[in-house]
Amino acid sequence: MGIFWACATPRAHPVVEHIPFVGEGELSRLYGVAEELLHTTSGAYEMSVQGRVVAEKLKESGYEVRGLPLAVERLSVDPPRVHWSGPEIILKGGDRHAPSVADDPRFTLLAEHLCTSLVHSGGRVVGAVVRDLTTGAERTLAADTYVVAGGSVLTPQLLWASGIRPDALGRYLCEQTMATCQVALCDDLARQLDEGPAVVEPNLWIPAAEERPWHAQLHRGIFGYAAVPDDVDQRTVIDLVWFSTCDVRRDNAVTFSERVTDPYGLPQPTFHFRPSTADRARADDMVTDMAKAATVLGKFLPGAEPAFLEAGFALHITGTTRMGADARESVVDPYAKVWGLDNLYLGGGGVIPAGIACNTTLTSMALAVRAAEAIAAG
Repeated sequence: MGIFWACATPRAHPVVEHIPFVGEGELSRLYGVAEELLHTTSGAYEMSVQGRVVAEKLKESGYEVRGLPLAVERLSVDPPRVHWSGPEIILKGGDRHAPSVADDPRFTLLAEHLCTSLVHSGGRVVGAVVRDLTTGAERTLAADTYVVAGGSVLTPQLLWASGIRPDALGRYLCEQTMATCQVALCDDLARQLDEGPAVVEPNLWIPAAEERPWHAQLHRGIFGYAAVPDDVDQRTVIDLVWFSTCDVRRDNAVTFSERVTDPYGLPQPTFHFRPSTADRARADDMVTDMAKAATVLGKFLPGAEPAFLEAGFALHITGTTRMGADARESVVDPYAKVWGLDNLYLGGGGVIPAGIACNTTLTSMALAVRAAEAIAAG
């Protein structure tokens, strides 16, 4: 997530996006810790005139519109400046003015290195083989505890390459169905936009609900899939992005080749994913809902009518190293420790054992905090 992400950090809905194996009270606490680390706020864009106008109009039509929780700090309104949270904010405990953990002499970051395998024996990992990508040199790192957080594809890839192959590895893959459109606000709404030197874009959220099990965001220009000419008032255009989850199914999976390798010499991944009948119906209902919201606001821009994006575009993959209470159906236990290995823990979206419609970062971090606390408790 240090390369690209939209910094959206909403909490999962307790029913629609229920996270099993963690009590509701504890999950709320873990979310709070993650939000503090990420400097999450829902108010950084509350001064957006476009956001206010859009939110008021949608609320009139029965939509529950909120400010989108974001990992960001508003620095100024005019000119509009923000500081987006990234790894450096997490390393500072959520405070960009605090000392960084990276400055602690006990902390070492090996840049341009790739972990190629984990050496394990007797139910424990005893070494991590890393390769310097600039020189090709390899060495083995030894530690008491190992944590792998390489993402929902690369983490199971590393385990597979290391001969750590629980039956559930790579299985139960969930990814969101994603649909977008772009709308030009109707004249009545456009007239309500104030003139001023500062143009603060909207960041709005319609959370999932039991009667509409999909997550919706309203932005401006975040994906740039349909660029608006420079001479058009950008405030009169709004991007709608709707996400629906898929059912948790064992056959949806990422598998790894015994023969073919990727450019780094690790097993080539192949994705096997088929939406269920319920997934398709939910996606159709979601797009109908998105079109309804869009027509409340204005008209579709030519070429930006409602459309599904390619599978995997959301990059919100879950389940490939899923958490569970049964070693036959999961890769890690409820504290993210790999079954059968006493000192190997996993982090990232792959650990999430449920299909969720919202952005996965905050839930991933909440579960990582739980694992970190378990490791620290020893």
